[in-house]
Amino acid sequence: MNKHSLLLLLVVVASSACSKPPPLDDLGTVPEWTATSQTGEPVGTAQLAGKPYAVNFMFTSCPSSCPPLAKATGDLQQRVKKWSPTPPHAAHLVTITVDPENDTPEKLAAFGESYEADPAMWKMARSASYADMEDLVTKGFFLPIMRRDLLKAKTDEERLALLKNPTPLDTAHSVHFMLIDGEGVIRGRFDKSDDGLDRLDAALKHLAGQ
Repeated sequence: MNKHSLLLLLVVVASSACSKPPPLDDLGTVPEWTATSQTGEPVGTAQLAGKPYAVNFMFTSCPSSCPPLAKATGDLQQRVKKWSPTPPHAAHLVTITVDPENDTPEKLAAFGESYEADPAMWKMARSASYADMEDLVTKGFFLPIMRRDLLKAKTDEERLALLKNPTPLDTAHSVHFMLIDGEGVIRGRFDKSDDGLDRLDAALKHLAGQ
Protein backbone atom coordinates (compact mmCIF):
# COMPACT_ATOMS: atom_id res chain seq x y z
CA MET A 1 0.00 0.00 0.00
CA ASN A 2 1.46 3.35 -1.05
CA LYS A 3 1.49 6.46 1.15
CA HIS A 4 -1.47 8.04 -0.69
CA SER A 5 -3.67 4.96 -0.19
CA LEU A 6 -2.66 4.69 3.47
CA LEU A 7 -3.51 8.35 4.07
CA LEU A 8 -6.90 7.91 2.36
CA LEU A 9 -7.64 4.87 4.52
CA LEU A 10 -6.79 6.77 7.70
CA VAL A 11 -9.09 9.62 6.68
CA VAL A 12 -11.96 7.19 6.05
CA VAL A 13 -11.42 5.45 9.38
CA ALA A 14 -11.23 8.77 11.22
CA SER A 15 -14.41 10.00 9.53
CA SER A 16 -16.24 6.82 10.47
CA ALA A 17 -15.10 7.13 14.06
CA CYS A 18 -16.24 10.76 14.24
CA SER A 19 -19.66 9.95 12.79
CA LYS A 20 -20.28 7.03 15.14
CA PRO A 21 -22.71 8.14 17.87
CA PRO A 22 -21.30 7.96 21.41
CA PRO A 23 -22.68 5.25 23.69
CA LEU A 24 -25.43 6.72 25.86
CA ASP A 25 -27.38 5.44 28.85
CA ASP A 26 -31.07 5.53 29.72
CA LEU A 27 -31.15 6.49 33.40
CA GLY A 28 -34.80 7.47 33.64
CA THR A 29 -36.85 10.55 32.92
CA VAL A 30 -36.43 13.79 34.85
CA PRO A 31 -39.71 14.88 36.46
CA GLU A 32 -41.21 18.17 35.33
CA TRP A 33 -39.44 21.11 36.89
CA THR A 34 -39.45 24.88 36.65
CA ALA A 35 -37.14 27.63 37.86
CA THR A 36 -36.22 31.24 37.15
CA SER A 37 -33.25 32.10 34.93
CA GLN A 38 -30.65 34.83 35.36
CA THR A 39 -32.76 37.02 33.06
CA GLY A 40 -35.85 36.58 35.23
CA GLU A 41 -37.55 34.33 32.67
CA PRO A 42 -38.85 30.82 33.35
CA VAL A 43 -36.55 27.91 32.56
CA GLY A 44 -37.37 24.25 32.99
CA THR A 45 -39.02 21.27 31.36
CA ALA A 46 -41.34 23.33 29.15
CA GLN A 47 -38.66 25.71 27.87
CA LEU A 48 -36.01 23.02 27.29
CA ALA A 49 -38.26 20.40 25.69
CA GLY A 50 -37.19 19.12 22.29
CA LYS A 51 -33.49 19.94 22.72
CA PRO A 52 -30.72 18.23 24.66
CA TYR A 53 -29.08 19.99 27.57
CA ALA A 54 -26.26 19.46 30.03
CA VAL A 55 -27.02 20.41 33.63
CA ASN A 56 -24.81 20.93 36.66
CA PHE A 57 -25.11 22.41 40.15
CA MET A 58 -23.24 25.30 41.79
CA PHE A 59 -23.78 28.35 43.98
CA THR A 60 -22.32 31.80 43.55
CA SER A 61 -20.56 32.03 46.93
CA CYS A 62 -18.95 28.58 46.63
CA PRO A 63 -15.20 29.10 47.14
CA SER A 64 -13.76 25.76 46.07
CA SER A 65 -15.41 23.32 43.65
CA CYS A 66 -17.69 25.74 41.78
CA PRO A 67 -15.16 28.03 40.05
CA PRO A 68 -13.44 25.14 38.22
CA LEU A 69 -16.84 23.69 37.29
CA ALA A 70 -18.00 27.08 36.02
CA LYS A 71 -14.83 27.43 33.94
CA ALA A 72 -15.41 23.96 32.50
CA THR A 73 -18.98 24.94 31.62
CA GLY A 74 -17.66 28.00 29.84
CA ASP A 75 -15.28 25.76 27.90
CA LEU A 76 -18.19 23.48 27.00
CA GLN A 77 -20.18 26.50 25.83
CA GLN A 78 -17.40 27.38 23.39
CA ARG A 79 -17.35 23.81 22.08
CA VAL A 80 -21.10 23.78 21.48
CA LYS A 81 -20.99 27.19 19.79
CA LYS A 82 -18.66 25.78 17.16
CA TRP A 83 -21.50 23.66 15.75
CA SER A 84 -24.45 25.78 16.91
CA PRO A 85 -23.17 29.36 16.78
CA THR A 86 -26.37 31.42 16.69
CA PRO A 87 -29.71 31.42 18.54
CA PRO A 88 -31.90 29.49 18.72
CA HIS A 89 -29.15 27.10 19.76
CA ALA A 90 -29.56 23.38 19.15
CA ALA A 91 -28.55 22.54 22.73
CA HIS A 92 -28.43 24.28 26.09
CA LEU A 93 -26.34 24.32 29.24
CA VAL A 94 -28.08 24.72 32.58
CA THR A 95 -26.60 25.55 35.97
CA ILE A 96 -28.99 25.15 38.91
CA THR A 97 -27.97 26.94 42.09
CA VAL A 98 -28.02 24.91 45.30
CA ASP A 99 -28.44 28.18 47.25
CA PRO A 100 -31.81 29.46 45.99
CA GLU A 101 -32.43 31.43 49.20
CA ASN A 102 -29.45 33.66 48.44
CA ASP A 103 -28.73 33.42 44.70
CA THR A 104 -31.11 35.93 43.14
CA PRO A 105 -31.38 36.23 39.34
CA GLU A 106 -29.18 39.32 39.62
CA LYS A 107 -26.46 37.40 41.47
CA LEU A 108 -26.72 34.54 39.00
CA ALA A 109 -26.42 37.00 36.09
CA ALA A 110 -23.26 38.54 37.58
CA PHE A 111 -21.83 35.07 38.25
CA GLY A 112 -22.57 34.03 34.68
CA GLU A 113 -21.04 37.16 33.22
CA SER A 114 -17.78 36.47 35.08
CA TYR A 115 -17.54 33.23 33.07
CA GLU A 116 -18.82 34.75 29.81
CA ALA A 117 -22.08 32.83 29.98
CA ASP A 118 -24.37 33.55 27.03
CA PRO A 119 -27.93 33.58 28.45
CA ALA A 120 -29.24 32.37 25.10
CA MET A 121 -27.35 29.10 25.61
CA TRP A 122 -26.20 28.86 29.24
CA LYS A 123 -29.10 29.21 31.66
CA MET A 124 -28.55 29.98 35.36
CA ALA A 125 -31.57 28.59 37.20
CA ARG A 126 -33.01 29.30 40.65
CA SER A 127 -35.69 27.07 42.17
CA ALA A 128 -38.50 28.56 44.22
CA SER A 129 -37.14 27.07 47.46
CA TYR A 130 -34.34 24.93 48.84
CA ALA A 131 -36.76 22.02 49.27
CA ASP A 132 -37.78 22.19 45.60
CA MET A 133 -34.14 22.26 44.53
CA GLU A 134 -33.18 19.40 46.84
CA ASP A 135 -35.98 17.22 45.47
CA LEU A 136 -34.94 18.01 41.91
CA VAL A 137 -31.27 17.22 42.53
CA THR A 138 -31.76 14.02 44.51
CA LYS A 139 -34.99 12.60 43.10
CA GLY A 140 -34.87 14.10 39.62
CA PHE A 141 -31.22 13.87 38.62
CA PHE A 142 -30.24 11.21 41.20
CA LEU A 143 -27.30 13.19 42.54
CA PRO A 144 -26.21 13.74 46.14
CA ILE A 145 -26.40 16.99 48.06
CA MET A 146 -25.74 17.55 51.74
CA ARG A 147 -26.09 20.59 53.94
CA ARG A 148 -24.31 19.69 57.14
CA ASP A 149 -26.32 22.17 59.21
CA LEU A 150 -29.51 20.29 58.36
CA LEU A 151 -28.08 17.16 59.97
CA LYS A 152 -28.40 18.92 63.31
CA ALA A 153 -32.14 19.53 62.93
CA LYS A 154 -34.13 17.34 65.32
CA THR A 155 -37.59 18.40 64.20
CA ASP A 156 -39.32 19.49 60.98
CA GLU A 157 -39.66 22.96 62.50
CA GLU A 158 -35.92 23.23 63.05
CA ARG A 159 -35.25 22.05 59.51
CA LEU A 160 -37.67 24.60 58.04
CA ALA A 161 -36.03 27.35 60.07
CA LEU A 162 -32.57 26.37 58.83
CA LEU A 163 -33.76 26.26 55.21
CA LYS A 164 -34.49 29.98 55.41
CA ASN A 165 -30.76 30.62 55.83
CA PRO A 166 -28.31 30.89 52.94
CA THR A 167 -26.69 27.62 51.91
CA PRO A 168 -23.47 27.13 53.95
CA LEU A 169 -20.12 27.21 52.16
CA ASP A 170 -19.38 23.62 53.14
CA THR A 171 -22.43 22.25 51.33
CA ALA A 172 -21.46 19.08 49.45
CA HIS A 173 -22.84 18.70 45.92
CA SER A 174 -21.99 16.95 42.68
CA VAL A 175 -19.49 18.50 40.27
CA HIS A 176 -20.59 16.35 37.31
CA PHE A 177 -22.63 17.22 34.25
CA MET A 178 -25.84 15.29 33.63
CA LEU A 179 -26.88 14.90 29.98
CA ILE A 180 -30.60 15.15 29.22
CA ASP A 181 -32.09 14.48 25.78
CA GLY A 182 -34.96 16.30 24.10
CA GLU A 183 -37.46 13.90 25.68
CA GLY A 184 -36.24 14.58 29.20
CA VAL A 185 -34.38 11.27 29.58
CA ILE A 186 -31.07 11.22 31.45
CA ARG A 187 -28.49 9.88 28.99
CA GLY A 188 -25.30 9.98 31.03
CA ARG A 189 -23.01 11.60 33.57
CA PHE A 190 -19.79 13.34 32.57
CA ASP A 191 -16.87 14.85 34.46
CA LYS A 192 -15.29 18.24 33.82
CA SER A 193 -11.99 16.95 32.40
CA ASP A 194 -11.06 17.84 28.82
CA ASP A 195 -11.91 14.30 27.77
CA GLY A 196 -15.23 14.47 29.63
CA LEU A 197 -16.10 17.77 27.94
CA ASP A 198 -15.16 16.37 24.51
CA ARG A 199 -17.41 13.34 25.04
CA LEU A 200 -20.25 15.48 26.38
CA ASP A 201 -19.98 17.89 23.46
CA ALA A 202 -20.09 14.96 21.01
CA ALA A 203 -23.15 13.53 22.79
CA LEU A 204 -24.97 16.87 22.75
CA LYS A 205 -24.22 17.26 19.05
CA HIS A 206 -25.45 13.73 18.33
CA LEU A 207 -28.68 14.21 20.30
CA ALA A 208 -29.24 17.55 18.58
CA GLY A 209 -29.01 15.84 15.20
CA GLN A 210 -26.10 17.97 14.07
